[in-house]
Amino acid sequence: MTLKSPMFARTPVDRAALVEAARGLRDLDLAVTNVQLVNVLTCEVYPADIGVYDGRIAVVGPAGAYDLTAKETIDGTGKWACPGFFDSHLHIESTMVTPAGYAAGVLPLGTTSAVVDPHEIGNVMGKEGVRLMIEGSEDLPLRVYFAIPSCVPSVEGKETAGAFFGPEEVAEMMSWDRVVTLAEVMDFIGVIRNDPRMRGIVDAGIEAGVAIQGHAPKLMGRDLCAYIAAGIDNDHESRLGPEVLEKLRLGLLPLIKLGSPGNHLPRLMPDLLKAAYVDVALCTDDVEPSDLRTNGHMDRVVRGVMEYGVPVERAIRWACYIGPQHYGLRDYGAIAPGFIADFLLLDDLQTVSVNDVFVGGKQVVADKEMCVEITDPLAGRELANTVLIPEITAESFAIQSPSNSPTVTMHGLHLLPTRMTDLATFEAAVTDGRITPESLPEGYVMSSVVPRHGQNTPPVCTPLTGLGLTSGALAHTVAHDCHNVLVAGTNAPDMAQAVNHLKEIGGGFVLVDGGEVICELPLPFAGLMSFESCDALTAQLSVFNEELGKRGIVPGNVRQIFALTGLALAVIPEYRPTDLHPILNVTTQDPVPLFPEHA
Repeated sequence: MTLKSPMFARTPVDRAALVEAARGLRDLDLAVTNVQLVNVLTCEVYPADIGVYDGRIAVVGPAGAYDLTAKETIDGTGKWACPGFFDSHLHIESTMVTPAGYAAGVLPLGTTSAVVDPHEIGNVMGKEGVRLMIEGSEDLPLRVYFAIPSCVPSVEGKETAGAFFGPEEVAEMMSWDRVVTLAEVMDFIGVIRNDPRMRGIVDAGIEAGVAIQGHAPKLMGRDLCAYIAAGIDNDHESRLGPEVLEKLRLGLLPLIKLGSPGNHLPRLMPDLLKAAYVDVALCTDDVEPSDLRTNGHMDRVVRGVMEYGVPVERAIRWACYIGPQHYGLRDYGAIAPGFIADFLLLDDLQTVSVNDVFVGGKQVVADKEMCVEITDPLAGRELANTVLIPEITAESFAIQSPSNSPTVTMHGLHLLPTRMTDLATFEAAVTDGRITPESLPEGYVMSSVVPRHGQNTPPVCTPLTGLGLTSGALAHTVAHDCHNVLVAGTNAPDMAQAVNHLKEIGGGFVLVDGGEVICELPLPFAGLMSFESCDALTAQLSVFNEELGKRGIVPGNVRQIFALTGLALAVIPEYRPTDLHPILNVTTQDPVPLFPEHA
């Protein structure tokens, strides 16, 4: 199969007409005069006039230097013009809204383009889910490009997703519309070991001529060299300062992120800036709706890197220009002749305060509010039920003891404040030959991965400390990346009720306490997304987080409701539960026994 390549692609345009508009032989569609231009090509700021024709920048010159005749003229006095922000890696599903809802949420904050990795819905609905996300982003004022998921499931044989992508499936999807990259290659162990599946998937991306996204937290040394030699081009998962600097030095483009799961900038930026010359791209990765409404989107990432002494002009270059150029979208990311006319007018440069947004030369945000209507292409579609689980009982959440002793030494998981994990060892009481949620020591709850993709296998239970939950049970279908049901509780009946209620509402989040459903947040689209707005979800999240706070869960580096969403992610060190293993050592990909003395 011959696959299309977006590398060095240019969007079709009537070049002859654009040349005439640049020379002044045709009227411009739009002129912005007397504005302070943030030039991302030279990292300068200076007074300029900008002329737009047929959705592209036709002319840029010193303020007042040219006589710009246009159908519409905007006086930019007191404002700064910069390109629209380009999010170089994200998951719309984490925003819990559809692509249309996402567009309405981020456009007022200045994000005009995004490279979306739909691996969350891919893990639930397979290729059909990826196709739905592409269809759901058609004809939006936000430009949405796609990364084809490389790890469905994230680690073969260690967990079960709702689909399986091998080299053949990935190669097929590489030919779909608006695909510009292979999504984050999370199974970095498989890559450096030359696992045939991962080698074939990466080769499918290389054959398509696209950049290959990486995902390799804490990977350094010869293993990092091997990962890059395998064909990986960028990485957004650096955790350590020396790590991100080494990746930059070895030619792996760091995608510096700031989103809801945590802020790694304090550890990364000081070492990154030791390099004599630094060009990186910026991204959000995962932003939940209340965080989006409170703290911003790509504008927040720009402000974040500026806190470490990065000049605003360079931070904006990172946010606008480096990403699209890296992905081969040559016409995007600058205000210069021939570039797509996606640009912003800021009313304050240092705080990156977005006032007006233009996409293809047409205004879509005025005075910080959307001024065009967004229609959701997916609205009204009949959605398949994706929560395929049998009836769950309280007995589902007990662990059989290997001995008849009244106590037994067990391994469990320790959820750290950073939401990373470590191994815990403790003495558990044994009741009728079983370890139950009620018999765990103080500070522990029972966590369980409940298969929801029709596996028809029983829940896998793992004792957990560090969550803080003092009563009831929290269950949800947002469990990166395989999105089996995750539930944690202080007692088995509440856990069973919470899981069964999730099935009734088609997925989402449920809190049960004392046999009562305290609150719920339905996510009927694949158990991941809602058709409501970011504002509506923010209000619901506020109530949910308040109730969880009453029951001991503190925000940490994520909102309370998301405390467990990454617990079962089998590619983030150090130890994780999956639907196949109570405890998996992520670094070695070996299971860890629950009962070390009986292994």
